[in-house]
Amino acid sequence: MTYGIIGFIMERGLRISHYVERTKVLGPFVRSALWVQGCCFSCEGCMAREMHAGEGRVVSAAALASSLLFIEGVEGVTVSGGEPFLQGEALSALLLEIKSRRDYGVIVYTGFVYEDLAERARGDDAIRSLLTLTDLLIDGPYVLELDDGYPYRGSSNQRFIPLSDRYAEIFDEYYNSCRGRKIEINFSRGGTTLVGVPSKSGLDSWRRVRNTRGYLRHG
Repeated sequence: MTYGIIGFIMERGLRISHYVERTKVLGPFVRSALWVQGCCFSCEGCMAREMHAGEGRVVSAAALASSLLFIEGVEGVTVSGGEPFLQGEALSALLLEIKSRRDYGVIVYTGFVYEDLAERARGDDAIRSLLTLTDLLIDGPYVLELDDGYPYRGSSNQRFIPLSDRYAEIFDEYYNSCRGRKIEINFSRGGTTLVGVPSKSGLDSWRRVRNTRGYLRHG
């Protein structure tokens, strides 16, 4: 992308559901987490169906970059959804802006498999750019029958694919040592948000909170 194109895209709308400033359950170190709105998959058992359709909240990439850059004490961001690669152009502009001003790690969850994205990237600048900016990709659709309770991903078909060496030194310790799934439930004036990949017990706890507090968000 040229500077002029990036500047134009930065002012365009990025459809998001929500973000949290800090979490410890969606990747190594303390990081922010962003959930985009809109998905092309319809996975049975998906916990984030409220992020499939509708506008969500439309923000400019420039405004969101400023908000994320303001957050102190985070190593980077984890992007989920929804499906991030449906908004590859705007997300790439967002991440380019942040990375130009800060050493920033990027983890992306996607329902696409990496090989398909790599093939499509040959003719799609947005996909190619987002892949280039991603340090760790967690790929593949959620498959209910393959949900084995392993931490950090929903089902056993999903893979942790390093696209840079940023997390190489801590990768095995963090991702290959099974310590069970962990979640965070965040309460704020904007609503109540579940962060992380829940186990059955975590999901049950979430549902109990949801039933007592009304509509809540999952991420």
